[in-house]
Amino acid sequence: MEYLILGLAFFTVVALVIGLYNVFYGTRLATLNRLKTASLMMEPDSELVERPSAKQQGFGALKMMGRVIPQKSYLEKIRIKLLQAYIKMKPEEFVGISLMTAGVMGMLLALIGGNVAVGAIGALIGYKIPDIYVGSIKKKRGRLLNSQLPQALTLISNGLRAGFSFPQALNVAGNEMESPISDEFLKVLRDNSLGKPMEEALENLSKRTDDEDLDMFITALLIQRQVGGNLAEVLDTISNTIRERVKLRGEIRSLTAQGRLSAFIISVLPVALALAISVINPGYLNVLFTTLPGIIALVLAIVMELIGIFMLIKLVNIEI
Repeated sequence: MEYLILGLAFFTVVALVIGLYNVFYGTRLATLNRLKTASLMMEPDSELVERPSAKQQGFGALKMMGRVIPQKSYLEKIRIKLLQAYIKMKPEEFVGISLMTAGVMGMLLALIGGNVAVGAIGALIGYKIPDIYVGSIKKKRGRLLNSQLPQALTLISNGLRAGFSFPQALNVAGNEMESPISDEFLKVLRDNSLGKPMEEALENLSKRTDDEDLDMFITALLIQRQVGGNLAEVLDTISNTIRERVKLRGEIRSLTAQGRLSAFIISVLPVALALAISVINPGYLNVLFTTLPGIIALVLAIVMELIGIFMLIKLVNIEI
């Protein structure tokens, strides 16, 4: 127990130092790196093609912690997820935060439960907490963007009928609409003004948002730019289709609210009960971790719990 307390104190001090470092120096370093990158991109003979590596952008403390996971594919998935959630953070920093929460949760639950196995479970839960948080922000932002899309397409269509070019109509929609769709449209225009072809800027928009309805709009737009046609009428049709889909999704969410709540309660209840029992009677659950029958029972319970949660999620997630 004394070692756990010392470990928790050490980890808390490390987390405090990292936090203070990022508060006082992180913003300044990020600003200097952006200015350096922008100056390189403006030079005509610059050989800068790709985004500077993490090493070139500075060594933040969180970023260095995140390098304990070297898989580029894993970091790329995190980068895309952060981009879709509109969180301005590097993947290495996100991994560093995940490791911090894993350590804190592991130490706390080990102290509360008096068992290293409980601490290991807490560490796994703590590592997933930032990922769950980012996922919730991504879903919330995606739903809001999807609800704004029909009105945005109507604005673009009206702008085209008024004689505007597509970039001008997109600029009108970006200035008239609210975030997040305004941020995405203005980002497309900035990319295009910096030299990216409009097609590439729209494809990047599709990657950032990961929205099926917006993908339908982008696909129709790319086809129209190749073969021609009345874009205003196409956008009106897409807008009406998306509006009906948004309405139907809202009705489905209302009808499946009870099922989603049941899935949440079923997934949280066993963990909450285990933590409560560990607090009330430390060591009571040790038999599940120290004996073969207990380990088998625990594994079976976890597998059956995951199967039940998976089935409930499949039942309430109705694709349109």
